[in-house]
Amino acid sequence: MTDPESLDRQTRVAVAALAHRIRERDHQDDPTDADIFALEYLHALRGQGWRPTNARRPEPWTTDHRPPGTETARRGAELARDLLRRPTNDHQEQE
Repeated sequence: MTDPESLDRQTRVAVAALAHRIRERDHQDDPTDADIFALEYLHALRGQGWRPTNARRPEPWTTDHRPPGTETARRGAELARDLLRRPTNDHQEQE
């Protein structure tokens, strides 16, 4: 369950209003039909300016899958390979 403190102000207000309406509805002798109740609440939210929006497409986690082609990238890869071939304590002795 989401912590109410982590929600933005408008969301906390909407949740509090819905909870209040549900409690009022539960105390009625003849409670409103759930579908009508939900529709009425959504109309109230729209009256406050809320509008449903489409979800955004997820961003790709990488943008370029090409192998490194520059001389600098090749030198960097060779240096990394050289460091990986060395025993663990070599880099500590150089410092």
